[in-house]
Amino acid sequence: MDFSLSREQKDIKRAAAEFARGEFKPELAEACELNHRFPRELYEKAGGLGFIGIDYSEEMGGGGMGVMENVLVIEEFCKADSSLGMAIHLAYLPAKIVRIFGTPQQKQKFLTPLTEGRWVSAVSFTEPNHGSDLRSMETTLTETADGFVLNGVKVFTTNAAYADFFIVLAQEDAEAPPGKGMSTILVQREPATWLEGRMEINEIPHKMGLRTTSSGEVVFHNLKVPKENILGERGRGLLNILDFLDESRIEIGAQALGNAEGAFLKALKHARERRQFEKPIIDFQAIGHKLGRLWSQIQSMKWMTYYAAWLCDNRTEQTAAAIPLFTSMVKHHVPETAKQVIDETITVFGGYGYFLEQEVERRYRDNRIVEIYEGTVEVQLNNMVRILKKLNLDFIRMNLI
Repeated sequence: MDFSLSREQKDIKRAAAEFARGEFKPELAEACELNHRFPRELYEKAGGLGFIGIDYSEEMGGGGMGVMENVLVIEEFCKADSSLGMAIHLAYLPAKIVRIFGTPQQKQKFLTPLTEGRWVSAVSFTEPNHGSDLRSMETTLTETADGFVLNGVKVFTTNAAYADFFIVLAQEDAEAPPGKGMSTILVQREPATWLEGRMEINEIPHKMGLRTTSSGEVVFHNLKVPKENILGERGRGLLNILDFLDESRIEIGAQALGNAEGAFLKALKHARERRQFEKPIIDFQAIGHKLGRLWSQIQSMKWMTYYAAWLCDNRTEQTAAAIPLFTSMVKHHVPETAKQVIDETITVFGGYGYFLEQEVERRYRDNRIVEIYEGTVEVQLNNMVRILKKLNLDFIRMNLI
């Protein structure tokens, strides 16, 4: 069993760390935080250096790699700065659905400018009355002779204010049972691409954290788009989303992992340098033991995330059914543990940790959303129980434990 990264993976991790350390300046992060601004200039630089779409094919401008390589980039970006790292990742993460289900024409049209850092993507799944339960949508999709018409309201759409395209989940068959009859469709921001109607975007202000991104309400008013915008098989919309989540939840876990690692490193440095009663505070058992426990927790998060990414990239017919078990485990355990780690680093800083200047309080606020989006930690536990009820005990005994 080999736990080491390949030479190429080490190079990717090193390059991402060097880019983030060089570009993610504290003053920029604070300015974006206070002004509620997306760091578009960093996003474009990241695209120019090949960090965006690293798991896309080379024909689309990607790196032809996998989830593991994406995890390494996200981890290093968020380790350097939670706000900037998460904002950049969330700008390209939604487009993964196009990579998985798009036609060659859709991939060329939407993913090529995205990998270059010119386009930002968004997903619009959540509705005012449908958060964790995506089995039926009030947003409707109606086929006409020359297109599809969208009507409805979506909330909490990340990147709403500046996304170049949206992937929308809508109910196409109103009579279908729960979880059926939905489709995913692409909607561009540019009105010239619409056939009729309009799309209204309203910013949702005053967020707890992740203030470097937009979170908006998206309203479709008889918005008609061309038929070629349908994404994937019609009626399979929810399954498209679930397949996407199997990969995206691991990458979201990498956000939390990087957030916690960055907070730990700052706390460790502070504990070595901060002196009280004529000695470094790390020499006080209350602080030293705390840091030892945090190190153990970070290692548990790290190797769980890496293993789930490896499983996705090396899936077989035998392991396919177990992959959602591990992706849900990452999405449950890593964000929740990261919250505990970051909270404890604030304690290491004492009163200083409560203020924005030390950054750890911002990491705490930014990380809180990781427990909620892409399915809450409670939903992940439900998923794990559902799978454990079905998996063959011999398979669990011989392959998973």
